[in-house]
Amino acid sequence: MDERARAFGDELVKVHDWFRGELAALRAGGAVTDDLRAHCLTFCDALSFHHSGEDRVAFPYLEGTRPELKEALDRLRREHEAIAALVEELRAASDPAAIERVAAELESHFDYEERALVPVLNSLESVPWAVGG
Repeated sequence: MDERARAFGDELVKVHDWFRGELAALRAGGAVTDDLRAHCLTFCDALSFHHSGEDRVAFPYLEGTRPELKEALDRLRREHEAIAALVEELRAASDPAAIERVAAELESHFDYEERALVPVLNSLESVPWAVGG
């Protein structure tokens, strides 16, 4: 079994931890500045890429192989839509309150996704999105 595939749930946590670190950096920035907006562009683009990959590849695969995850995956898709709207708000932020709203929603989303998917992902023998998977 491919080590990366076997530990894909752990990889998801690492990605989420990177996003958590980026959120902490955004929150520590205080007032919204050009630097904050530049940082947000990197963060927002990476988050959009991450969620679109889950929606296009990972979730359909999991739904096909683990139908019992349908309810959780539907919830995660709805959360992705809500987070996308918050990210757009963050891109145009004029006050730090937007960062707090995004951070709260993302923390909740990441926690739920990890509880629902990490054990399943770590149990898979292979995944189609992993190199060589």
